[in-house]
Amino acid sequence: MSSSTLRSRTGAGGGVLPIDTLYEILIRLPVKDICRLRAVCRPWRSLLSDPQFIAAHATRHRRPLIVAGHDKSYRDDGILCDIIDLSGRVIKQIIRSTEDEWLISTQGNLACIAIGTTKSCQLLNLVTGDRFSLPEGLSQEHTPRKLDFMNYRASVALGQVASTGEFKLLRVIDNAFFSSRYQQLCEVFTLGGSGDARWRGKKAAQDRVDMSPLSRVVVDGVVYFLLDEDVIHRHVRPKGIASFDLLTEEWRSILRGPVSIPAYHSNLSLAALNGSLVLVHCMLHVSMDLWLLVDFKKSLWVKKHAVEINLSVRDEFLAHPLVILKNGSIVTYIGSRGLLRIYNPRTNTYTDVAEMGSRVGIGLYTGNLLSIANDAT
Repeated sequence: MSSSTLRSRTGAGGGVLPIDTLYEILIRLPVKDICRLRAVCRPWRSLLSDPQFIAAHATRHRRPLIVAGHDKSYRDDGILCDIIDLSGRVIKQIIRSTEDEWLISTQGNLACIAIGTTKSCQLLNLVTGDRFSLPEGLSQEHTPRKLDFMNYRASVALGQVASTGEFKLLRVIDNAFFSSRYQQLCEVFTLGGSGDARWRGKKAAQDRVDMSPLSRVVVDGVVYFLLDEDVIHRHVRPKGIASFDLLTEEWRSILRGPVSIPAYHSNLSLAALNGSLVLVHCMLHVSMDLWLLVDFKKSLWVKKHAVEINLSVRDEFLAHPLVILKNGSIVTYIGSRGLLRIYNPRTNTYTDVAEMGSRVGIGLYTGNLLSIANDAT
């Protein structure tokens, strides 16, 4: 930000410190202090709320935040989700607009939420609070098959195409619980696309995909799904992963999992860690292996971490990695305990930093912290 721009924001006039020096001091302060300083006077509020200042501050203060959806069955308090820092402190709370909505996933400043069921979804801007309702019902291409899909569930993934900047949603529609003719459909929606905004029918994956939330993930504009367990057993093949390219809007070849993992092992999930696809292999209540994909064409994986969990044998095992920090520590959500845990692989130790309770749709906020932080006095 130039000196002239800064003077216009602060009401140019001198002061004890030169304006450029004041700017360099302010940009180094943590978000909590910046929010308090916004209340000092109107010129300071104007400066500290300026998009150029927010962007510059974000460059210096990069740290992950967690978006944790509230589980209504666990705590019905009218909150849709919390945005939480790594100490467990709540930065912002999002209020439900209706009683039966819940968080599905996040991408940048956007959250995908379901209204009642996954047949009805909205996109929520976590900064502005704006909402966009996605069309309901099947796409035009799939209308002839509506009798087989009078009732269905959907696995919805939100991602961004790096080369175009477009946000797209992929949904896999499944009638397994509602029809004797078990089928899946695939549809794509482009946010802000030109022309008629609608779901567009696409060819389904060659094998059925797993519909559970932790069996899908978006990495660099590609949506990955674990294959359905019935497919694995029927063909007696190793665990496989289907992938859909949001740019070309086509399914890619089946990716094979690490050969050392038992073919029928069920404690598997997918994660996006620091821009890479990771297969998470949970072994009973003891540990969690993280397998990093290094070569898609060769289905080559490398086991990067073996994270000790050490839960009681009475715990229902549910652990999922969220992000790897710059120092190598791994932030994990222990769902069976409702804990946010940070594991240090160098010392083989962990710290439970927060008790978050039961959560749904837990993910990361990768937008701007100052854009969402509530002002404090």
